Amino acid sequence: MKIGGKWSLGGFALAVVLAAGGAMAHPGHHAEPAFSKSGPVLSYFSTPNREHLEIKGDAATTLAKVVVELKAPSDVLVQFTSGLATVTPDGCPCSARVSLAIDDHDPVVIKRVNLGTMVTRIGDTYQPDRQSADGSYALQLPAGRHEIALIAQRIEGSSALLYGFYPNLQALAFPSGK
Repeated sequence: MKIGGKWSLGGFALAVVLAAGGAMAHPGHHAEPAFSKSGPVLSYFSTPNREHLEIKGDAATTLAKVVVELKAPSDVLVQFTSGLATVTPDGCPCSARVSLAIDDHDPVVIKRVNLGTMVTRIGDTYQPDRQSADGSYALQLPAGRHEIALIAQRIEGSSALLYGFYPNLQALAFPSGK
């Protein structure tokens, strides 16, 4: 944008902010609940808000789930984003596994997340520790209906307050012709 006959990036940024207007409001205050959709190419589960799921004890907790209905054998790319958090130092450090469960098969571990380590303390004060739980996994699936679930499970420590935040899961199918 030109201001006073000179190009200005600051003026451009101001124009973008002004043009965005109400779209820049923080979505967490009145956002929609989690939602999902299944389709022939893309299936997804999205959480656009501040909901969190408690990961209780050592039990596996499903954070998100999608269903894919394949007309032919396909290569499937599964992607996910989420966050894990502990809000108290009791029982920490601790760690959790993030896995994908496909149909009735044993879960495939994709990532390990460490929480509540000493670096989360400032002096004697514990700071809630949030770590990303993001990953992807590609696999071949035969034609038919398949359920894919994003699972978190505590594997070390005894924190009673472990949470999953903002889970988002996508499965993209690419027919392989096999």
